[in-house]
Amino acid sequence: MLKTIMINIATVLGFLIGVPFLFIFLLAMINQNTKAVIAKRFGINGQLIFGFLGVIIHEASHLIVALVFGHKIKTVRLIRRPTIDTPSLGYVNHTWQARNLYQTIGNLFIGVAPVFGCCTTILFLARWLLPNIYNWLVILTYQPLSITAVPAFQWGSMLLFILLTANICIGGFDLSSSDYRNSIQGLATTILLLIGLTIVLSLIPIGTTVFATLYQAIKVITVISTFNLLISAVLNLVFKLI
Repeated sequence: MLKTIMINIATVLGFLIGVPFLFIFLLAMINQNTKAVIAKRFGINGQLIFGFLGVIIHEASHLIVALVFGHKIKTVRLIRRPTIDTPSLGYVNHTWQARNLYQTIGNLFIGVAPVFGCCTTILFLARWLLPNIYNWLVILTYQPLSITAVPAFQWGSMLLFILLTANICIGGFDLSSSDYRNSIQGLATTILLLIGLTIVLSLIPIGTTVFATLYQAIKVITVISTFNLLISAVLNLVFKLI
């Protein structure tokens, strides 16, 4: 039993902390570099031209998750024109009670919320603009051995999807140093909570179902994140070459 519990703890922490944060780090690093290249080649306002939609989703994600975790919102700017002295493209200033466990844990999710917000938005865009490909990817995620040819799609919808996704990737995935600092404040508490929940779930029958659902969810996150990582890498290369 002890061996099973330890394996479950390692698996849960790896899937819920390790895998997501690996993609978060890579996406943030690539798109931060892309924005720097854009600012150098097209001026500081080029970041807004090529990534305004992503910036709005980025800040809105911070705002929504901060409200969910009961933080007090002081000031919000979903998008702003950057200057040399104040280069930020938007901000959400919030406060919380350090003794409140729920609000402290919230810091982790508030800090990385833009990555999940952008991924979710791109997922819904795919479902709306490319329903056949979306359904094909869903089936492929749950049944990886059932590989079939890519279904038909309309080139107009595909072009619109690529343009919107590119804008979201450029402006949305770039986490700031304050985002990382904010997340770290809730990381230790979240890890302890996950360990506690995993131990409890390992001792009750429903735990098997919960773990199975978790693994399926991680598959979906991995597919979406891999796609966004690929788009981000291509965009980074394109802007370096032009």
